[in-house]
Amino acid sequence: MNMTDDSWRIDWKGVRIHLVAVGGIGMSALARIAAAKGAVVSGCDSSESGTLAELRSSGCECFVGHSPGHLEAADLVVYSSAVPRDNPELAAAAARGIEAISRGRMLARLTEGHDTVAVSGAHGKTSTTWLVANMLIRCGMDPSVAVGGIVADLGGNWRVGEGSSFVTEADESDGSFLFLAPRYPVITNIDADHLDHYSGLDEIKRAFAKFAEATGDGAVIACADCPNVRDVLGGVGARKMTFGTERGDVRAENIRLEPGRAVYDARLPAGTERDIVLSMPGIHNVRNSLAALALAVELGLPIDGVRDAFANASLVGRRLERRGSVRGVTVYDDYAHHPAEISATLEAARMLSRGRLVGIFQPHRYTRTLHLHREFGPVFDRLDLLLLAPIYAASEPPIEGVTSELIAREIEELGAVRCELVPDLGPLPERLASELAPGDMLITLGAGDVWQVGDSVLRLLTAQASAA
Repeated sequence: MNMTDDSWRIDWKGVRIHLVAVGGIGMSALARIAAAKGAVVSGCDSSESGTLAELRSSGCECFVGHSPGHLEAADLVVYSSAVPRDNPELAAAAARGIEAISRGRMLARLTEGHDTVAVSGAHGKTSTTWLVANMLIRCGMDPSVAVGGIVADLGGNWRVGEGSSFVTEADESDGSFLFLAPRYPVITNIDADHLDHYSGLDEIKRAFAKFAEATGDGAVIACADCPNVRDVLGGVGARKMTFGTERGDVRAENIRLEPGRAVYDARLPAGTERDIVLSMPGIHNVRNSLAALALAVELGLPIDGVRDAFANASLVGRRLERRGSVRGVTVYDDYAHHPAEISATLEAARMLSRGRLVGIFQPHRYTRTLHLHREFGPVFDRLDLLLLAPIYAASEPPIEGVTSELIAREIEELGAVRCELVPDLGPLPERLASELAPGDMLITLGAGDVWQVGDSVLRLLTAQASAA
């Protein structure tokens, strides 16, 4: 995979880049990578945050609020998909003739010329991206990395290496993954989601087919367990390396799911590797690791390095992340916000709990709730109690008649779990701190700010313990 010369290197030294909405996790990673490559980086966001403070401490000039004055001497402006078109900085860039590009196009420029591994799919992108990146790091490939979550081993969500490879998460939600030209596109699964952007599953499949074709002399790495992926691969002419727990060129067998980890045998084209240990729990993470293992086969990586990477991979932040334990009550948090993600997360969480498993779910976006509320009905049945919060709108306006009650009705109709609608997250920490008992486990679920409830519960329990 390593190139024999440095022809892939692009000189960013001295290029002045301004990022609008730099506080987001994807935008901040681009800012750091560009700065590490020698660019002069500035940015702004609508409010102060820890991310802005960290960027300032690393030498990036960051502003709160939006003003044309932030563009002084900028050569390039990069904006998030959440930035409205009437943003004053974008208007100023257009008036001054400064090039303005989206986050997705900036990622494409940063990866240009590299042997890019781009991980996309409805679920599992972030964990799979990190599993692949960690594997390449431990196998001596020294890749550059952009992950959609915080990784303790990276001290953030990015890395600039000296090798020719670049491992990145590829966002299909707005179609921006099609800007990339990966040598190794990875598809974890395909599902009906982001229907605010796509007209339906057929259009989503067409987008993934285009993504899969962008391999050059590489190969598409794809999950053969997913019927939607199989449909897409049938019309793709690129070379393929498939994986799965049920079928594929690389397959997991004799899977043993244990608290906090998984162990399995891997059937590879060259034979079977026994007792591969994965330091991530759940069948969904077994599939994620198989994507990395399939790439390892394609690249001819040493199996000892792959084993070491899997056995010692740290969890990504907000992916079944253990936030703490006080007075026998343990709190976990997970970013899951799609029905398939929630089901997989709660399956793994159930193995970790000794007493009751209590969940707080904060639905993400009105459009997702509208299109998928029926699918949410059966996915919470591993909980003993579900507290269902109001919808986290993100950047969307409300849709008449679309509330969390749509999901509650589906859950109540099945009757598999006790579900309670809560009008506000604010009072929950005090209530839970008084109701949770030793042995109970609390898990917060959602892509919004629901994780703050879990942290508040831990603080209250700590205060109670100190007072006692």
